[in-house]
Amino acid sequence: MTVREKLLQAGVKNLREFGYPSCDEKSILTDMIYSRFFESMLKENRGHDKEIDDAIEELLKELTPHKAAEPKKAEPKKRKTRI
Repeated sequence: MTVREKLLQAGVKNLREFGYPSCDEKSILTDMIYSRFFESMLKENRGHDKEIDDAIEELLKELTPHKAAEPKKAEPKKRKTRI
């Protein structure tokens, strides 16, 4: 089993223990809540070993970026010109 696989399994296990039973190795990389938690977990575990750090950096690149919902700017209404 690769370091990447072990990190994914540990993340899924942690999320399931925290009450997210539907978390799996795919959704932990794509779901907004799961991936934020996993990102935090990965960042906390950097600095122990170069091989682990390399796997962590690759996983961080794989996480689906989620931007905070930005309010849509209202477009000015176009006025109809009467002729």
